[in-house]
Amino acid sequence: MRVQTWDRFKELLLKLQPEEIYYAQGKAPLKRPPLELRLIFVAEGGQYVFIDTGKGDALRRTGIPVRVDEYGNFTIEDEDVKKFIHTQLERTDIKIRSFELMGGY
Repeated sequence: MRVQTWDRFKELLLKLQPEEIYYAQGKAPLKRPPLELRLIFVAEGGQYVFIDTGKGDALRRTGIPVRVDEYGNFTIEDEDVKKFIHTQLERTDIKIRSFELMGGY
């Protein structure tokens, strides 16, 4: 199920209390910067997906910073994603894993 807003996604995370959440960066060619972040979790037999895209120097909906690496590529730092999720959910026991490292997206 695709969730349209961060507030609704956060509400589902708080209600369903998953043990882990996955994230992946991707390209969004029509956005500036051309970058997206997908947050995904599985609970109660469903998969929930939230997609955020770049706008200026941060992501549009979450405000997670967008950085430029040494090669001029736009990127989102793993630590920024983890810090945002831990702060928003007020819990540090949730496992936050890169979906890219797991061979996805």
